Amino acid sequence: MARDGIGRRCYCRDEDGKARGSSCLKLGGSRHGVWEFRVSAGSDPATGARRTVKRSGFATRGEAEAARDEVTRKLRRGALRFDVPTLRTHLDDWLDRTERSGELASTTLAEYRRYARDYAVPVLGHMTLDKIRRAHVVQWVDGMVSDGRGPSAIRMAHAMLRSSFTAAVQMDLIEVNPATSVKLPREKKAPVAPWEPDEAGRFLDIATAHRLGALFELDVMTGMRRGEVVGLRWRDVHLDGDTPHLVVTTQLVRANRVVVEKTAKSKAGQGRVVPLTDRAVGSLLAWQLRQAEEKDAAALVGIAHDSDRVFTMEDGRDLRPEYPSRVFKDMITQAGLRHQRLHDLRHLFASLMLSAGEDMGVVSKVMGHANSQITRDTYAHLVGDRARTAVNGGLALLPPLARTNVPATVPAGTK
Repeated sequence: MARDGIGRRCYCRDEDGKARGSSCLKLGGSRHGVWEFRVSAGSDPATGARRTVKRSGFATRGEAEAARDEVTRKLRRGALRFDVPTLRTHLDDWLDRTERSGELASTTLAEYRRYARDYAVPVLGHMTLDKIRRAHVVQWVDGMVSDGRGPSAIRMAHAMLRSSFTAAVQMDLIEVNPATSVKLPREKKAPVAPWEPDEAGRFLDIATAHRLGALFELDVMTGMRRGEVVGLRWRDVHLDGDTPHLVVTTQLVRANRVVVEKTAKSKAGQGRVVPLTDRAVGSLLAWQLRQAEEKDAAALVGIAHDSDRVFTMEDGRDLRPEYPSRVFKDMITQAGLRHQRLHDLRHLFASLMLSAGEDMGVVSKVMGHANSQITRDTYAHLVGDRARTAVNGGLALLPPLARTNVPATVPAGTK
């Protein structure tokens, strides 16, 4: 460490597995390692022990100097914290504050708690915040990859940790966020491959024989999310008039092992109007009659539950969000169809609309995407297929001679 309290070290390991620190030979005249600083902070009033503030993980000397100067200013005005908590304590406090503030959706908060408990705390929870460096976070991410965690889970866990460190910086617990500039595994999304129309027809033949057949028909004909379908209320369904439609206002989702009602996934999805075809209207009317009969039968034995939900259990209780998914899985096995998730019916709806020549922006609005770019990114390959079909259809209108008199290749030397 230099006299000005600024130095550079690395986390390379020697033969015994110990960090080489400032003795690493690669540090001389290169960009290897990270910059750090050390500042004397006087004595502890309670114990009289000498205190030193040390920070590491800076990419350049200039960043380390700026951070050191900021620490020095805080020391002078008595604003520097020495009671830095462990990551475990900080995560508990931060998640509780976040829950009270309502900054995150209940489902996101539940996921953050799970990632904190199962991913971050077992590895880094015992360390105080000021001791955690970017290298520790990188090792943590690498460990998750080695353990076979999926890219999506790793990215979510990292987002949770990064947000918690951001809050710690705002509270003057740490100077820099060690979770920034960390390389994460990329999520490889396979192109959606929804059923072809004949496959969808075979599925609907099976679905109509099931008690909840109308639910699956509505899924195919509206592209609604699972939570939106099971959370749909009759007061939001309008079957009369020249333009039958429904309005998406609620959804049922599972958060922290409890089913909760919340608004749609995005602002664009909330309150969106979804038009209903004649087939969808007929299916819903038939289901409405059956539901009324089930309610009367349940009332006779005293087990009826009053509910305005469109789709319920026989006694009127709300459907659990995962229940239609299990029924769907059994149905496609029965029909011998290629594997799909219930969510893929949403992709089926989009592909049918695009194949019919519908505008991408219209598809995006009906499906409730936050923006049309999401729709383009998800269904670009389907649009490409439709575009090729349209081009081929247009070329077929050319007179035969116009198509056959063009040489396949240009002779050599032709200008």
